[in-house]
Amino acid sequence: LPAYRIRLPTEAEMSVRVSKETKKTWDYERKLLQSYQKYLQLLETTWEEGKFGHRSLLSAMLQDGEQKGTKQKKFQGGPPTTLAATAILSLSQLLQTCYNFNFRSNLLQIIVRQANHRSCEEVRSSCCQALAAMFSKDVQGEASLEAVRRMSKMIKERQQHSGGRRGGIIVRPELLNTWLSLPLRVHEDEAMAAKLAAQAKAKKAKKSQRDKEMADIEKEMKEGEATVDKMELATNQAEILHSITLTYFRVLKSVEDTFTEDGNSNASTTDLLPAALRGLAKFSHLIHLDAVVDLLIVLKDLLKNAHYLPPDAAIHCILCALKTLRGPGRDTIPVDPKEYLIPLYNLLPRIGVESIESDAGKAFYGLAGIGNDGKSSNYYSDKTIEATIQCLDHAFLQRRELSTTRLAGFLKRLTSTALHCQPHSSAPLIACARQVAARYASSASSKVGRMLENEEDVIAEGMYAPEAEDPEHSNAHATSLWELSLMRYHVNPKVADQAMGMAESRLLKLPGEAPGRIWESMGRDVQEVYVAQKFVWKKHPLDTRNASEEDNSAASGKKRREQRRRQNQTRVITPRRTGKWHLLPSTSFSML
Repeated sequence: LPAYRIRLPTEAEMSVRVSKETKKTWDYERKLLQSYQKYLQLLETTWEEGKFGHRSLLSAMLQDGEQKGTKQKKFQGGPPTTLAATAILSLSQLLQTCYNFNFRSNLLQIIVRQANHRSCEEVRSSCCQALAAMFSKDVQGEASLEAVRRMSKMIKERQQHSGGRRGGIIVRPELLNTWLSLPLRVHEDEAMAAKLAAQAKAKKAKKSQRDKEMADIEKEMKEGEATVDKMELATNQAEILHSITLTYFRVLKSVEDTFTEDGNSNASTTDLLPAALRGLAKFSHLIHLDAVVDLLIVLKDLLKNAHYLPPDAAIHCILCALKTLRGPGRDTIPVDPKEYLIPLYNLLPRIGVESIESDAGKAFYGLAGIGNDGKSSNYYSDKTIEATIQCLDHAFLQRRELSTTRLAGFLKRLTSTALHCQPHSSAPLIACARQVAARYASSASSKVGRMLENEEDVIAEGMYAPEAEDPEHSNAHATSLWELSLMRYHVNPKVADQAMGMAESRLLKLPGEAPGRIWESMGRDVQEVYVAQKFVWKKHPLDTRNASEEDNSAASGKKRREQRRRQNQTRVITPRRTGKWHLLPSTSFSML
């Protein structure tokens, strides 16, 4: 299919005498569009007939007069048929490759609606991937603008239809995450100037009919040449930014309004909060300064109830605020970062601890810590660890922290949190604490080195208060980082190496030991169920070689051991033939 929109000739153009090649091209394009339209109609019909299961079963259930409504409602939650799933996957692939061709609106109408499918994860993920791929490849922004408008309208209608009721998911977070693929680069002020220039140009073209006809011809020529109109691109990106920002603020406002007197919130809107905050954190540098101030006010109100929010949503509130404060206009925004560092300090004990969030997981992610999408609570805690590393980077590494008491409180809280975390969460937190301690260790007023000494040798006033909500009131200088002495003997060698490196004040070997890199590698090990172990080479008790022979073979033995360490520590075991005994009836085993 061509990568441009085909315009069929009008009746006036058909009446004009043209060459045979032109007429042949018109006939080919007309037949192509007719066949493509019939193909899309076939795929849509196939999906509509089988999206709730087999058609014959659905017809039989509809014929039941007494319990028709109950059975149909129960049946609509079932998975689609294989043929229907194949049809929606084909439509998704067509949207990725032919989003500039004809009948784009028909494709978007189906894909956007099924991107929020509630029963089949494969259908939902394929539609979301198709939308994300289209957003990343659309250079002009017309298709992206149409898709964003449809998605924003659907989200608004779903929220209004729910009326604040508690229960099922209104909108899936994966639908909002597709907007992260939008390559927005135009600031809102620049887009406003481009919009005014386009309006002036259009007003000038209305003066004569000839100029209007020439403008239409010029527009068609640009579509055929696949050139990018910078003015039109700026206008489209401005409309996209306005739509997604309005939707993000609507999500934040709905979460803020659904808090009741007892502190509970609607789980369906709370699940959308991390996705909305990730988008605001990415596009906040393009928003107008007045909107940025309003965003910080809303985030501050949400963080007042941070202990009622899930850790993922609360930590993304802080991350969005810290990224916004690092954006344009940070010198003119009268906001103290302390308002967001104190909630971060109080959230650290909740991060990565599965036992603390097991009860909350029943309310927010399903029973027994299993989410609605089938993922365990460890998945959400890992995402929270990633956001926590970014928060600490924006708070202490990209800006200068002047309060040494607050710095000591965060270091103590990080080591205490790492002691109770899983290994794949503990190692990145210790590495992040090493980065922070290494940056402020050279300061004259810093007292980080004293926290690595014995508590009996530390001379300080007062006692350490771990229950304090403000890190400046915790008096962390009166204690030591004794958690490192325990984690030196951790079963995971990476955690033990990080704890030993911090206790010895060694610098990180960047970029290999960066907290983000450690989190990615250890998270992959958890997914692949890989357990790292230390190798100890011992002499065999029956080895009778003397010392001289051992010295001669020491170099070659060391080389062989190094080669073994570099080799992949996995084995593929070929299964033996069973003779298909498990398929035989039970009476056949007596004959073997």
